[in-house]
Amino acid sequence: MRGVEGKAGKHRFGFSYVLLVLAVLIYLGAQAYSSYAAEWSAKAQIPQIDPILKIIKGLRQYQKIKVTFPPSFNEVEATVWKHSNPPSYGFGGRAVVLRNYYYLYTFINPTRCTLWVIPVGPQTEEANSYFLILTPDDREKWKGPAFELKEAAAISGTPTYSQLALLGMIKQDPLPQKKR
Repeated sequence: MRGVEGKAGKHRFGFSYVLLVLAVLIYLGAQAYSSYAAEWSAKAQIPQIDPILKIIKGLRQYQKIKVTFPPSFNEVEATVWKHSNPPSYGFGGRAVVLRNYYYLYTFINPTRCTLWVIPVGPQTEEANSYFLILTPDDREKWKGPAFELKEAAAISGTPTYSQLALLGMIKQDPLPQKKR
């Protein structure tokens, strides 16, 4: 009978090894997932400029349809974008926050508007601020450092060149035009 007891004990001991290996695998998997989730969360907080192209395209499409730039993003939303769940356009329909960038739109005249693009959130120092002057066929682009809150509160929708220089904005070379 004693031999039977020994086999039962060996079975229990082998099962313990299986549980130990399983526990180590679960621990390593949880550690890897935690590391990945922390990295993904940090990347999500970095401002991303991707939506600017859709905004510029929407403004220009509205300008082609109505022969004037819109007074606010609300009109572009109703005419061009038509999102099923539109973002909140604050500050009179002229501002929106997308991917940790604050977009401030200003209508100048039917063929001219401006767009401030300012990084917001916890990692603003890793991004640049932009100022664009848009026309139906061209744009003037200014690039500069991220603003502190007091600087961002003092910006104007129609700044002078000296105000842009004081903010550290540098005019970027225009893109080469295609010959038609």
